[in-house]
Amino acid sequence: MTLANPLDVKREAEKRALDAAMERCTKLVESMRLANPADAARSKARLDEVIKATPKLPMDFKRRISAEARKFECFSNMRATDDALKRASEKARHDELGERNRLVGEARGFCSKASSLGAEPEFKTIANRKIEIIMMTGGVEHKGPTLAKPLSFAPKTPNAAKG
Repeated sequence: MTLANPLDVKREAEKRALDAAMERCTKLVESMRLANPADAARSKARLDEVIKATPKLPMDFKRRISAEARKFECFSNMRATDDALKRASEKARHDELGERNRLVGEARGFCSKASSLGAEPEFKTIANRKIEIIMMTGGVEHKGPTLAKPLSFAPKTPNAAKG
């Protein structure tokens, strides 16, 4: 039975630990792919902890995995913005103004987070246009007389053709 060199054993253990950390980082990023914004932020925080706890990770791997995580977190905020705007539009159509305003505020928060994470400038422009449209939606149809269409007290004119 041959005894292994202690230095080789140490190197092998470090390599296994490094591979395990890289695998854990990859799994955390993959879990962010379809996550909601809160879960994506938690996964990003866990990823940052793993990266800080493993100083021997290669720099190109750290950069690549961090960029991917940032991209997935941005996408989750963009999806949440669109979802909140769709729900706000529905609430506006049904004249539920309080809920509409809450959802618009939620969408603005997700939109600003997505912008800070690197979303395209067009995304923020489109979201702001949708918000403007939603804020103008609803509350237009009035039953009964209004200032624009007051109740008419004038008698109806007789039909001259039927005479």
